[in-house]
Amino acid sequence: MKSAHICLTAIWSCIALLLATEVALGEAADTSTGIVFNAVYTGEPIRNLDGGQRTGGTYIDNLDLQIEAAPGSIFGISGLSGLLYVLNNNSAEFSAEYVGDMHIVSSIDAPRGLRLFEAWLDWASANNGFSARFGLYDLNSEFDAVDTASLFVNGAHGMGTDLGQTGLNGPSIFPVSSLSLRLRTGFGSGAYAQLAILDGVPGDPDDPGSNEIDLSSEDGALIVGELGYVRGDWRKLALGAWTYTADFDRLTNPGGPQDDGNNGWYALADRYLWRGEGSGVERSVAGWLRVGQADQRFNPIQTSIGTGVTVAGLINSRPDDEFGLAFAIGVTGDDYRDARQQDGLATDRHETNVELTYSAKITDWLTLQPDIQYIINPGTNPELDNALVVVLRFELNFSTPL
Repeated sequence: MKSAHICLTAIWSCIALLLATEVALGEAADTSTGIVFNAVYTGEPIRNLDGGQRTGGTYIDNLDLQIEAAPGSIFGISGLSGLLYVLNNNSAEFSAEYVGDMHIVSSIDAPRGLRLFEAWLDWASANNGFSARFGLYDLNSEFDAVDTASLFVNGAHGMGTDLGQTGLNGPSIFPVSSLSLRLRTGFGSGAYAQLAILDGVPGDPDDPGSNEIDLSSEDGALIVGELGYVRGDWRKLALGAWTYTADFDRLTNPGGPQDDGNNGWYALADRYLWRGEGSGVERSVAGWLRVGQADQRFNPIQTSIGTGVTVAGLINSRPDDEFGLAFAIGVTGDDYRDARQQDGLATDRHETNVELTYSAKITDWLTLQPDIQYIINPGTNPELDNALVVVLRFELNFSTPL
């Protein structure tokens, strides 16, 4: 089947025209337009103090620029919403150069590039029971997403490493997304089901800064489904499954006949363990557990486990601050260890990350987050000593209605 090349500029322009025209028709200072511009700059001085590939530090940053259109704000069409999202990263690539870990110490660690990350339109029914979204889409914005885990800096606490490692250029997640169709429906009482069909190869694997769309039968599609429940103290209880339609090289036979069946599953439980109030401050303790598996024939990490706990409102004078402790464990498959052995390389059974973090909201526009991580068996490479990494993440936020 001949590749169908779709012009990214055309898709962006169509969505931008809808949003920008609506802005022009409204009053710029009127919050009732439902269209908002958001900017977030995230910076991280980061240093490996011991172990890993080498000690030393660098600076990582990430700039997010978004125009969000709330339902009904685009030409007054009921239920229609949209998002334009541009991001920019430098090329620090800290994990690859300093630690050598699989989980990736920082969730904003990415190759240099200015990219259109998301550009989609979403239509939801009047009762919000059904919605359809089409365009460039971040799979992890809705699938395999754990609210409590979002406090943490390590990349494994975004999308699980089992799914995040897959594909020729990763699934459609930070920093490169793909053309996608997402369908979602609610069943009442907090239950929901959602399905996403995505281009199997986001962007161009040979050009990390590219976000081109190239649909072909060779690339295939990634199909992801999730059933879940969100209500009360349950922030989310979900079961998901995914599969690629394309064939892949086996780890033990690269360059040989390709096989199908690159698939897997994940399950997660995220809930408030306790909520209360003291001295006029709302306090809470939340925790989560996530387990996922990928086919070991194609992927280094067969089983991924993430768990942790957060505490909010611990200090009366700082009600918005959060403290957290998290663990991420990646267990390698037999095929990966066999492939390494064929190359004369030894491999540990697992990589484990322990993270301790504290997020302090200094002002409405500034958040500081000191973070420390201990990486056991980085990259499952027995030649690397356990690593100790310190991070100081800060976020600058700006938001204004258009």
